[in-house]
Amino acid sequence: MAREALRASEVVVVTGSSSGVGRACCERLSGGGHRVYGASRTASEGAGWVHVGMDVTDEASVERAIAEVLEREGRIDALVHCAGVSLVGPIEETTIEEAKQNFDTNFFGAVRVIRAVLPNMRRQQAGRIIVVGSIGGLIGIPYQGHYSAGKFALDGLVEALRTEVRPFGIEATVVHPGDLNTAIGVNRVFNRGTDAQSAYFEHFQRAVAFYAASEMKAYGPDVVARKVERLLRRQRLPVRVVVGAPLELLGVWGKTALPARAFEYVMQRAYGPGAMGGAATEGLLRRAGAGLLGQMRARRKGGLP
Repeated sequence: MAREALRASEVVVVTGSSSGVGRACCERLSGGGHRVYGASRTASEGAGWVHVGMDVTDEASVERAIAEVLEREGRIDALVHCAGVSLVGPIEETTIEEAKQNFDTNFFGAVRVIRAVLPNMRRQQAGRIIVVGSIGGLIGIPYQGHYSAGKFALDGLVEALRTEVRPFGIEATVVHPGDLNTAIGVNRVFNRGTDAQSAYFEHFQRAVAFYAASEMKAYGPDVVARKVERLLRRQRLPVRVVVGAPLELLGVWGKTALPARAFEYVMQRAYGPGAMGGAATEGLLRRAGAGLLGQMRARRKGGLP
């Protein structure tokens, strides 16, 4: 069993604290006795934690916020980076400028904050960095291509970061949640180029309805906050962690276990023409998984070459 690494009352910076996963992390970690600083553009202070203004797209703003925490506390023991925005639309009809804006928040925003906390963590020879990604960073989600690309990039960034910072006593991981019942659906950012005349419109509408239905039935953000709290107690962090409903966990497993074309077929049935929806998609994954497991067992028994 891993030894506890982050004791109660240590200093944690949480970005994206105004709502959703960020706010849930602030509430849970401060309730557990940590000294929590919630960072966001929108002022949002809760009982037990302090707000600091931060715009992750502005490097000077990020540096000021981290300097403010260091001036007050003298150290930062952990960063939980939750700030992010959605972008929904067909890749063809999403402008380069829209894609750049999304990457500036979701990818480069994380880079700015990580770079700002690392000098202090290196000096103290200790620190924990937890980046909240998305299952969309493990599976390319149709009509969220740019969002998925940014989350894939985060996963690769953290994988590289782990090796770079471990000699300084710093651990890093990325937590990939599935759909969550948060305000992200209400605040979903759509590209400006897709309308009723679009060749993609019918399938796009169906996909958006699928997102909304999945989010309505999804876990609340505290499921991620609980996972973050548990991770901060560990001495060594895993490379990545997936948090989601059974269908989502099955999907992540299916991408690695099934042949690529078989998994693509499942995604097409979920999002493409004649989409079947979540329950039927889960059935497809389960049947494919059962078939694969059967083949693996047969091979172990010598029944197949």
